[in-house]
Amino acid sequence: MFTSSKYYNSVLKVREFMFNDIEKTLCLAVNPQVGAPNFLLALGLCCYTEYWGKLLKGIKKNDRTSSRKAFNAFLRRLDPVYYGTLLKNNVNLYGEVRCGLAHAYLIEVNGNAEINTGYKGLHGIEYDQTSKNYIFWTRTYFDEFKSAVNRYINGLETGKENLQKMEDSLNGRPELI
Repeated sequence: MFTSSKYYNSVLKVREFMFNDIEKTLCLAVNPQVGAPNFLLALGLCCYTEYWGKLLKGIKKNDRTSSRKAFNAFLRRLDPVYYGTLLKNNVNLYGEVRCGLAHAYLIEVNGNAEINTGYKGLHGIEYDQTSKNYIFWTRTYFDEFKSAVNRYINGLETGKENLQKMEDSLNGRPELI
């Protein structure tokens, strides 16, 4: 049972930290003198997606080869039909979006990319396969992300998610206390 896991409190604190961190940063968008750091928000959300994917898939601490697998696995949890279809059609969301933001400070595509703090998008990452254009709607992605994390934790609490994989992934890692 998840509530008996030695990682229970740490996992809940990680969720709280992530949600609060993104929420506080999004609040900067309402101040036109400051604005929200869109690229940093998008990158943080992508890294957080990868983190939860590692728990979901049971990826251990020293496994440096499964980041794409982790990111894609949890991304599917945000919207299995939409993101699952993009991944099935070989849209390289991990390489172009997540790694582009982390290593090139942009979404790496041949087309255009925009990062926006608005709520206009139907999905957090919109991709037009014809024009090869991306739009990353940080608020929309955050809403999808929060729902997916909450469903995952609920699944751990109800036994619908694999608790052992989560524990295997966290074993040997520092805990957030």
